[in-house]
Amino acid sequence: MSNLSYYMRNVLLWCLVAAMPACAAAVVKRDYAATAAKAERFFKFQEWANAAAMYEIMLEDSAKVVDTYAHAIAVAGMRNMPDYEMSLLERAQAQLIPMDSVLRGVQRVSFAMGHNSLYENFLLLVKDRQPWLTRSIEKQLLRYYLFRRNAPEIVRYSRVMLSGAPENAEYLGNLAFGYMLDGDEENGIATYKRLLEYHPDNYKALLMLGNYYDLKGDTAQALRYLCHADSIRSTPYVTALLRRLDP
Repeated sequence: MSNLSYYMRNVLLWCLVAAMPACAAAVVKRDYAATAAKAERFFKFQEWANAAAMYEIMLEDSAKVVDTYAHAIAVAGMRNMPDYEMSLLERAQAQLIPMDSVLRGVQRVSFAMGHNSLYENFLLLVKDRQPWLTRSIEKQLLRYYLFRRNAPEIVRYSRVMLSGAPENAEYLGNLAFGYMLDGDEENGIATYKRLLEYHPDNYKALLMLGNYYDLKGDTAQALRYLCHADSIRSTPYVTALLRRLDP
């Protein structure tokens, strides 16, 4: 073989090797929109394993899309795969995606599916597996139970939150609401009054107490709270109540 032929052969081999990465990249390049469309179709028809596979591909190609994590976590919940749910959360955290964004996404997806418990179970799972997030998760659980009007859990988590912030107006109001929703008027009214000890101008508590005593026929007490409420914010509703109670 001549030196020229040997040289040309090496040049051709070098060009072939150099072109291989580009060719490989071209082979593995995927159409993200097409994958997303497949994922949506599998999700719609509840083909959970296939949907999960598509979400994995989407996360490989674009690791910062919150909606993909939310759908993947919800699907993992439907498949009863808690370890996988946590793996997805940890991957989102590694991408510096805010925790609140992930939780809102899971809530939105699970509610849209009509499986609200997926969100509740995910919150409880995170609370158990990542205890450093306990207080943040307990706050989300309280919001969830308020939405679901679950009186015992509202009382439970309001008391949990108050253990770290005993004068917090929001948590006191939630606790009072939980008691009233559960039919425990005695503790409910006592809690609204406790709220007013810390926050005398809390409009909602004043209205609640004013209406409560009006229903009970205690005009003097009703006027006490409603007049105070009216001095803070006069509304046609409160004005009408006052005129009826004190013509």
